[in-house]
Amino acid sequence: MPAGSPFGPLVVTMLAYLHHHHAVGYDRLSGLMADLFGLFISEGAIANALRRSSRVLKRAGAAIVGRLRSATVIDCDETGARLTTDTLGTRMGWEWVLVSDTAVPHCIRTSRGRDVVTDVLEGHRPCCWISDCWGDQQEHAETQQDCLAHVLRGVQCAVDAGEPCFAPSLHCLLCWVIAVGRRRKTLKVSTLAQYRATADRRLDRLLAMPAVTAAGVELQRQTKRRRVQFFTFMTDRDVPPTNNAADWALCPSVIFRKVTNGFCSFGAPTSMS
Repeated sequence: MPAGSPFGPLVVTMLAYLHHHHAVGYDRLSGLMADLFGLFISEGAIANALRRSSRVLKRAGAAIVGRLRSATVIDCDETGARLTTDTLGTRMGWEWVLVSDTAVPHCIRTSRGRDVVTDVLEGHRPCCWISDCWGDQQEHAETQQDCLAHVLRGVQCAVDAGEPCFAPSLHCLLCWVIAVGRRRKTLKVSTLAQYRATADRRLDRLLAMPAVTAAGVELQRQTKRRRVQFFTFMTDRDVPPTNNAADWALCPSVIFRKVTNGFCSFGAPTSMS
Protein backbone atom coordinates (compact mmCIF):
# COMPACT_ATOMS: atom_id res chain seq x y z
CA MET A 1 0.00 0.00 0.00
CA PRO A 2 1.45 3.44 -0.92
CA ALA A 3 2.84 5.45 1.99
CA GLY A 4 0.25 7.83 3.36
CA SER A 5 -2.70 6.15 1.60
CA PRO A 6 -5.20 3.93 3.45
CA PHE A 7 -6.71 2.65 0.18
CA GLY A 8 -5.29 -0.21 -1.86
CA PRO A 9 -5.24 -0.62 -5.67
CA LEU A 10 -8.60 -2.45 -5.81
CA VAL A 11 -10.39 0.46 -4.12
CA VAL A 12 -8.69 3.00 -6.38
CA THR A 13 -9.53 0.91 -9.46
CA MET A 14 -13.20 0.79 -8.47
CA LEU A 15 -13.27 4.54 -7.83
CA ALA A 16 -11.72 5.25 -11.23
CA TYR A 17 -14.08 2.85 -13.00
CA LEU A 18 -17.25 4.25 -11.44
CA HIS A 19 -16.18 7.87 -11.83
CA HIS A 20 -14.88 7.79 -15.42
CA HIS A 21 -16.92 5.02 -17.05
CA HIS A 22 -20.23 5.59 -15.27
CA ALA A 23 -19.91 9.34 -14.59
CA VAL A 24 -20.55 8.97 -10.84
CA GLY A 25 -19.72 12.30 -9.22
CA TYR A 26 -17.59 12.61 -6.09
CA ASP A 27 -20.55 13.23 -3.75
CA ARG A 28 -22.55 10.23 -4.99
CA LEU A 29 -19.41 8.10 -5.16
CA SER A 30 -18.63 8.82 -1.51
CA GLY A 31 -22.15 7.81 -0.48
CA LEU A 32 -22.14 4.72 -2.70
CA MET A 33 -18.91 3.41 -1.19
CA ALA A 34 -20.30 3.92 2.31
CA ASP A 35 -23.69 2.31 1.59
CA LEU A 36 -22.42 -0.71 -0.37
CA PHE A 37 -19.08 -1.46 1.27
CA GLY A 38 -19.11 0.39 4.57
CA LEU A 39 -16.08 2.32 3.34
CA PHE A 40 -16.25 5.95 4.47
CA ILE A 41 -14.15 8.02 2.06
CA SER A 42 -14.39 11.77 1.60
CA GLU A 43 -14.62 13.57 -1.72
CA GLY A 44 -11.12 14.96 -1.21
CA ALA A 45 -9.73 11.47 -0.60
CA ILE A 46 -11.41 10.27 -3.81
CA ALA A 47 -9.83 13.14 -5.77
CA ASN A 48 -6.39 12.34 -4.31
CA ALA A 49 -6.74 8.61 -5.08
CA LEU A 50 -7.68 9.33 -8.70
CA ARG A 51 -4.81 11.77 -9.02
CA ARG A 52 -2.37 9.09 -7.87
CA SER A 53 -3.81 6.57 -10.33
CA SER A 54 -3.16 8.95 -13.22
CA ARG A 55 0.61 8.49 -12.76
CA VAL A 56 0.32 4.80 -13.59
CA LEU A 57 -2.03 5.43 -16.50
CA LYS A 58 0.42 7.87 -18.09
CA ARG A 59 2.69 4.96 -19.02
CA ALA A 60 -0.14 3.22 -20.85
CA GLY A 61 -1.04 6.52 -22.49
CA ALA A 62 2.50 6.99 -23.75
CA ALA A 63 2.41 3.53 -25.35
CA ILE A 64 -0.89 4.32 -27.09
CA VAL A 65 0.44 7.63 -28.44
CA GLY A 66 3.51 5.74 -29.67
CA ARG A 67 1.28 3.50 -31.79
CA LEU A 68 -0.55 6.54 -33.14
CA ARG A 69 2.74 8.00 -34.42
CA SER A 70 3.03 5.15 -36.92
CA ALA A 71 -0.53 5.44 -38.27
CA THR A 72 -1.10 6.22 -41.95
CA VAL A 73 -4.70 7.50 -41.53
CA ILE A 74 -5.82 9.61 -38.57
CA ASP A 75 -9.33 10.83 -37.77
CA CYS A 76 -9.39 13.83 -35.44
CA ASP A 77 -11.95 15.91 -33.57
CA GLU A 78 -12.24 18.01 -30.43
CA THR A 79 -14.95 19.09 -27.99
CA GLY A 80 -15.24 21.59 -25.18
CA ALA A 81 -14.24 20.59 -21.66
CA ARG A 82 -15.00 22.54 -18.49
CA LEU A 83 -11.86 22.39 -16.38
CA THR A 84 -11.79 22.92 -12.62
CA THR A 85 -8.59 23.50 -10.65
CA ASP A 86 -7.75 24.70 -7.17
CA THR A 87 -5.79 27.70 -8.44
CA LEU A 88 -7.62 28.79 -11.61
CA GLY A 89 -11.20 27.87 -10.77
CA THR A 90 -13.40 26.84 -13.69
CA ARG A 91 -12.27 27.61 -17.21
CA MET A 92 -12.84 26.39 -20.76
CA GLY A 93 -10.58 23.78 -22.32
CA TRP A 94 -10.67 21.25 -25.13
CA GLU A 95 -10.61 17.49 -25.25
CA TRP A 96 -8.90 16.18 -28.38
CA VAL A 97 -9.20 12.67 -29.77
CA LEU A 98 -7.10 11.15 -32.56
CA VAL A 99 -8.36 7.87 -34.01
CA SER A 100 -6.29 5.36 -35.96
CA ASP A 101 -6.81 1.66 -36.63
CA THR A 102 -4.66 0.70 -33.62
CA ALA A 103 -4.89 3.58 -31.13
CA VAL A 104 -7.36 6.16 -29.82
CA PRO A 105 -5.59 8.63 -27.51
CA HIS A 106 -7.51 11.44 -25.79
CA CYS A 107 -5.86 14.54 -24.38
CA ILE A 108 -7.23 17.61 -22.62
CA ARG A 109 -5.59 20.93 -23.39
CA THR A 110 -6.41 24.60 -22.84
CA SER A 111 -5.83 25.24 -26.56
CA ARG A 112 -7.88 24.47 -29.65
CA GLY A 113 -4.93 25.37 -31.88
CA ARG A 114 -2.83 23.25 -34.22
CA ASP A 115 -0.03 23.18 -31.66
CA VAL A 116 -1.92 20.39 -29.85
CA VAL A 117 -1.66 18.09 -32.88
CA THR A 118 1.98 19.07 -33.41
CA ASP A 119 2.76 18.23 -29.79
CA VAL A 120 1.02 14.82 -29.87
CA LEU A 121 2.41 13.66 -33.22
CA GLU A 122 5.96 14.97 -32.64
CA GLY A 123 6.79 15.30 -36.33
CA HIS A 124 4.86 12.27 -37.59
CA ARG A 125 2.99 13.06 -40.81
CA PRO A 126 0.32 10.50 -41.80
CA CYS A 127 -0.83 9.84 -45.35
CA CYS A 128 -4.34 11.22 -44.76
CA TRP A 129 -6.06 13.36 -42.13
CA ILE A 130 -9.85 13.30 -41.65
CA SER A 131 -11.48 16.18 -39.79
CA ASP A 132 -14.09 18.90 -39.89
CA CYS A 133 -13.37 22.21 -41.64
CA TRP A 134 -11.73 23.91 -38.64
CA GLY A 135 -8.62 25.70 -39.88
CA ASP A 136 -6.27 24.30 -37.24
CA GLN A 137 -7.25 20.78 -38.32
CA GLN A 138 -5.70 21.33 -41.74
CA GLU A 139 -2.30 20.49 -43.26
CA HIS A 140 -1.29 17.76 -40.81
CA ALA A 141 -0.92 15.05 -43.48
CA GLU A 142 -0.05 14.50 -47.12
CA THR A 143 -3.75 14.48 -48.08
CA GLN A 144 -6.92 15.68 -46.37
CA GLN A 145 -10.49 14.40 -46.27
CA ASP A 146 -13.08 16.90 -45.09
CA CYS A 147 -15.89 15.37 -43.06
CA LEU A 148 -18.76 15.30 -45.56
CA ALA A 149 -21.31 15.19 -42.72
CA HIS A 150 -20.10 18.65 -41.66
CA VAL A 151 -20.08 19.82 -45.27
CA LEU A 152 -23.63 18.58 -45.78
CA ARG A 153 -24.80 20.53 -42.74
CA GLY A 154 -23.38 23.69 -44.27
CA VAL A 155 -25.07 22.87 -47.58
CA GLN A 156 -28.39 22.34 -45.79
CA CYS A 157 -28.04 25.75 -44.13
CA ALA A 158 -27.74 27.33 -47.59
CA VAL A 159 -30.79 25.37 -48.77
CA ASP A 160 -32.77 26.58 -45.74
CA ALA A 161 -31.63 30.14 -46.50
CA GLY A 162 -33.33 29.90 -49.89
CA GLU A 163 -30.49 29.01 -52.30
CA PRO A 164 -32.52 27.40 -55.15
CA CYS A 165 -29.95 25.76 -57.44
CA PHE A 166 -26.36 25.41 -56.31
CA ALA A 167 -26.93 24.15 -52.75
CA PRO A 168 -29.55 21.46 -53.61
CA SER A 169 -27.41 20.23 -56.53
CA LEU A 170 -24.30 20.05 -54.34
CA HIS A 171 -26.30 18.14 -51.74
CA CYS A 172 -27.28 15.54 -54.34
CA LEU A 173 -23.68 15.19 -55.54
CA LEU A 174 -22.29 14.66 -52.05
CA CYS A 175 -24.96 12.07 -51.23
CA TRP A 176 -24.06 10.26 -54.46
CA VAL A 177 -20.32 10.12 -53.70
CA ILE A 178 -21.03 8.87 -50.16
CA ALA A 179 -23.17 6.09 -51.68
CA VAL A 180 -20.29 5.19 -54.00
CA GLY A 181 -17.97 5.13 -50.99
CA ARG A 182 -20.11 2.49 -49.29
CA ARG A 183 -19.45 0.18 -52.26
CA ARG A 184 -15.67 0.67 -52.37
CA LYS A 185 -14.84 -2.86 -51.23
CA THR A 186 -16.67 -4.35 -54.21
CA LEU A 187 -15.32 -1.96 -56.85
CA LYS A 188 -12.12 -2.13 -58.87
CA VAL A 189 -9.44 0.53 -58.55
CA SER A 190 -10.08 1.65 -62.13
CA THR A 191 -13.82 1.94 -61.44
CA LEU A 192 -13.20 4.08 -58.37
CA ALA A 193 -10.92 6.34 -60.42
CA GLN A 194 -13.69 6.75 -63.00
CA TYR A 195 -16.21 7.63 -60.29
CA ARG A 196 -13.76 10.17 -58.86
CA ALA A 197 -13.32 11.78 -62.29
CA THR A 198 -17.10 11.88 -62.72
CA ALA A 199 -17.51 13.56 -59.33
CA ASP A 200 -14.92 16.20 -60.27
CA ARG A 201 -16.64 16.92 -63.58
CA ARG A 202 -20.05 17.23 -61.94
CA LEU A 203 -18.60 19.59 -59.34
CA ASP A 204 -17.03 21.69 -62.11
CA ARG A 205 -20.46 22.14 -63.66
CA LEU A 206 -22.02 23.03 -60.32
CA LEU A 207 -19.39 25.65 -59.57
CA ALA A 208 -20.15 27.28 -62.92
CA MET A 209 -23.73 27.90 -61.73
CA PRO A 210 -24.54 31.42 -60.56
CA ALA A 211 -25.43 31.48 -56.86
CA VAL A 212 -28.57 33.51 -56.09
CA THR A 213 -28.44 34.16 -52.34
CA ALA A 214 -25.69 35.40 -50.04
CA ALA A 215 -25.61 31.97 -48.36
CA GLY A 216 -25.21 30.36 -51.78
CA VAL A 217 -22.35 32.69 -52.72
CA GLU A 218 -20.53 31.90 -49.48
CA LEU A 219 -21.09 28.16 -49.92
CA GLN A 220 -19.76 28.34 -53.46
CA ARG A 221 -16.68 30.24 -52.29
CA GLN A 222 -15.94 27.65 -49.60
CA THR A 223 -16.51 24.79 -52.04
CA LYS A 224 -14.04 26.21 -54.56
CA ARG A 225 -11.44 26.57 -51.82
CA ARG A 226 -11.90 23.11 -50.30
CA ARG A 227 -13.05 20.93 -53.19
CA VAL A 228 -9.78 19.00 -53.41
CA GLN A 229 -10.55 17.61 -49.93
CA PHE A 230 -14.06 16.36 -50.70
CA PHE A 231 -13.32 13.19 -52.70
CA THR A 232 -10.08 11.77 -51.25
CA PHE A 233 -11.96 8.78 -49.81
CA MET A 234 -13.29 7.71 -53.21
CA THR A 235 -9.93 6.35 -54.37
CA ASP A 236 -8.42 5.48 -50.97
CA ARG A 237 -10.26 2.56 -49.37
CA ASP A 238 -8.68 3.23 -45.95
CA VAL A 239 -10.13 6.74 -45.70
CA PRO A 240 -13.73 7.26 -44.47
CA PRO A 241 -15.87 10.10 -45.88
CA THR A 242 -16.60 11.50 -42.40
CA ASN A 243 -14.88 11.88 -39.05
CA ASN A 244 -17.72 10.04 -37.31
CA ALA A 245 -15.24 7.66 -35.66
CA ALA A 246 -13.74 10.59 -33.74
CA ASP A 247 -17.23 11.91 -32.87
CA TRP A 248 -18.20 8.51 -31.46
CA ALA A 249 -14.96 8.31 -29.49
CA LEU A 250 -15.83 11.63 -27.82
CA CYS A 251 -19.39 10.63 -26.88
CA PRO A 252 -18.52 9.09 -23.47
CA SER A 253 -16.61 12.24 -22.50
CA VAL A 254 -19.49 14.48 -23.59
CA ILE A 255 -21.88 12.43 -21.45
CA PHE A 256 -19.41 12.60 -18.54
CA ARG A 257 -19.15 16.38 -18.91
CA LYS A 258 -22.93 16.82 -18.89
CA VAL A 259 -23.45 14.54 -15.89
CA THR A 260 -20.57 15.78 -13.71
CA ASN A 261 -20.37 19.36 -15.08
CA GLY A 262 -16.65 19.25 -15.73
CA PHE A 263 -13.22 17.68 -15.33
CA CYS A 264 -11.10 18.04 -12.21
CA SER A 265 -7.78 18.78 -13.86
CA PHE A 266 -6.25 19.81 -17.16
CA GLY A 267 -3.05 19.25 -19.06
CA ALA A 268 -2.74 15.53 -18.30
CA PRO A 269 -3.48 13.23 -21.23
CA THR A 270 -6.16 10.58 -20.81
CA SER A 271 -5.50 7.81 -23.30
CA MET A 272 -7.28 4.62 -24.19
CA SER A 273 -6.96 2.15 -27.01
